[in-house]
Amino acid sequence: MRSSILLGTLPFAASAFAQSAPELLPVVSLISSQIPSQCSPGKSIGFSIDTAKISTSLSEVQFQSLGHGRTGGSADCIFKVELNDWYFNYRVAISGATVRGNANLTDGVKISQVNATAVFRLEHQKNARPVTPPEVTNLAMSTMLGGLATPNDIGGEGIFNDDFEVPISGPSEDVWSPCFQGSEGSSQDSTFFEFYVSALSSDASGEGSAKLSSGLTIDWNLKWEKCTPDSNSTYVGWGNQRTEDWETCTFK
Repeated sequence: MRSSILLGTLPFAASAFAQSAPELLPVVSLISSQIPSQCSPGKSIGFSIDTAKISTSLSEVQFQSLGHGRTGGSADCIFKVELNDWYFNYRVAISGATVRGNANLTDGVKISQVNATAVFRLEHQKNARPVTPPEVTNLAMSTMLGGLATPNDIGGEGIFNDDFEVPISGPSEDVWSPCFQGSEGSSQDSTFFEFYVSALSSDASGEGSAKLSSGLTIDWNLKWEKCTPDSNSTYVGWGNQRTEDWETCTFK
């Protein structure tokens, strides 16, 4: 599925250096996973970022049966990365991705579908410090990349035992992050990438097998743009999905 999301008006002013990258890149403060059996922080999730791309490696992702019959399998990882110290006066978008791996497929099994989705998430805590319960947060999210590819050349006849590469097309219009103010992660604003990665195998004979020899590696292509942040510090109007005044309590 290809996502094309139109955002509301953003308070930014692009400059002639629209495609330049910031001098400093954000740093990772937390990685968490919803499927630790397939990908677990500190063990089988690798993450790095440079000016051109984010690289994620999921070394233990493997095909698991979709049901009682041997008709195929699914390899899945859902994980979240918190990033701090975004550079002031920049915003970022994901313009596409490439999924890579090495597959051992027997008896006509093929990789029939590959998905790579990335959501940017912003949490703005409204409470003044010191914070007293309940904590009140504005939550905003936008899907930067929602990519679904159906490769036709990875298996399907006999035995396939080789490297493969699947390109994921970007949205028809760039989906930008909010314009960073430089305080994200160190104040009341937290920012996250949520990544959804999956591959499906199909087994027409019901007798084949599918193995990812080294899991999956995904390069998420980055675009940068200079901008002017919203001076009121609440990112009003940003996000395709928003939840205002979200209250949570922590009991001790």
